[in-house]
Amino acid sequence: MTITDGSETLSADWHYGELSARVYELDKPAGRSLGGDVEFLLRRLEGVTGPVLEPAVGTGRMLVPLVENGLNVTGYDTSEHMLRICRENLAAAGLEAEVFLGDMTTYADPGAYEAIVVPVGSIVLLPDREATVQALTRMHESLAPDGRLFIDLPPWRHFTDPGELRHWWDGPELLTLQVMKVEIDDVRQRVVRWLRYELWRDGRLVETQTQHSALMCFGVQEFGAMLREAGFGDVEVYGDRDETAEVTGRSGVWTFEAVR
Repeated sequence: MTITDGSETLSADWHYGELSARVYELDKPAGRSLGGDVEFLLRRLEGVTGPVLEPAVGTGRMLVPLVENGLNVTGYDTSEHMLRICRENLAAAGLEAEVFLGDMTTYADPGAYEAIVVPVGSIVLLPDREATVQALTRMHESLAPDGRLFIDLPPWRHFTDPGELRHWWDGPELLTLQVMKVEIDDVRQRVVRWLRYELWRDGRLVETQTQHSALMCFGVQEFGAMLREAGFGDVEVYGDRDETAEVTGRSGVWTFEAVR
């Protein structure tokens, strides 16, 4: 059987537009901890004095508090809309950090970083397994010897609920988000969602953005094997960002810590 993997098409989530970037910032503002992830990373990064990289930095939700706590963090993203908001958040906090356009599958700076952090499951935005291993390999190349990679991986069940219409006020403007359709692609191991963003002003719809969102699905053992395929040695997995908790299928998130 021949399977066409669709690898030539990246998930639309890999290129957030203006409306989706604004919704992301309203829903997950800079500094907000999600399930204790900021505190977890600060705990695991204690003692790190060298450069830290955050791929898919987005609007700076994680980067801002890491820099506030004295870490030397650099970030990149494929969306200039996200980076613009990230720079605004850094300026508002009186902080400085380098952020730039970049892609997980191509960016590498050999041996440059003591740690790399990929929170909130950003890794699942890649289009297929090959691209994911390629991104992990680039991160392995970019770490110094004994450098550590931290990656959050959400269980696939979190992607399958269409959910309710959500909305946020941004001054006089109303932004809404609706997941219109969810499909599970068992062959390609991904969940495909169709998202609709709307901008309302003075009771009138002024802009609409529809977005095709394909999210990869991996199990704990599979993703651990992919990290080793990319060159990593020791791999630890934490359930719900708790170093003492058992990792189970009921965990809300699996966090991998892999050492070069």
